[in-house]
Amino acid sequence: MNNNLIKIFNVVYQPLLCLAIIGVFLFGSVKWAQFNQTFVVKDVKIEGINYFDDTMLIEYKKSIKNQNIFLSNLKGYKSDIESLDHIKGCKISRVFPSTIKVEVYEREPLAMISANDLIILDSEGVCLPVEYCEISLPILSNFKNNQELYEKGKTTKSSNVLKSIDVIKYSKENFDSLYTNISEFVFNEDSEYEIILKNGRTKILLGDDNIFVKIDNLNAFATALPAEKTLESYRYIDLRYKRQIVVEEI
Repeated sequence: MNNNLIKIFNVVYQPLLCLAIIGVFLFGSVKWAQFNQTFVVKDVKIEGINYFDDTMLIEYKKSIKNQNIFLSNLKGYKSDIESLDHIKGCKISRVFPSTIKVEVYEREPLAMISANDLIILDSEGVCLPVEYCEISLPILSNFKNNQELYEKGKTTKSSNVLKSIDVIKYSKENFDSLYTNISEFVFNEDSEYEIILKNGRTKILLGDDNIFVKIDNLNAFATALPAEKTLESYRYIDLRYKRQIVVEEI
């Protein structure tokens, strides 16, 4: 009797059990494939691009796409992106099910200098590539242009340039209308600082000391001007003397 039941099981149920196992396996395979496809990276969002275009980030965007979101080497991408000269920091996160968010923190371009090649300087005096930035910046003129002073990705070794960057940064933060109107920031033959405005005719003489105070005085002077006059109304504005501003109208 028992032998007959075993034979019936082997003949009838064993094939059905095998078919059931195969069916479960196939069903699981389909679901796993669907699961994997659900978590394939379909979109890479890059945020924080304010000064430079995203040309240098495109390759990272392409390489992240179509990977499994769980398997993407985000730490590696973060390290690579932060190695770019113009990137100060980077944060990469997963947005489930299929998006990677890249937040970059750019260095702020503040001025430009010619040292064989054009070099952008940020608010900390770090030398940046000029190729991917098209915004208008003040030009630093008559400074030493030895190439070794301006290694890309490093802080400039020129103390005069660093002092100028501090002045320009102060102007931007405290007298923005002056900053946006600077054509050149000059270190002249007397080792004093001058500003030439974008009209090409107005020169502002700052001397070599108490520059921040002089920027504040210039701001006060501009604020007190009658409505029909601006800083561009003058051929020069001389701030080198204590308690007085000497001007000559155009």
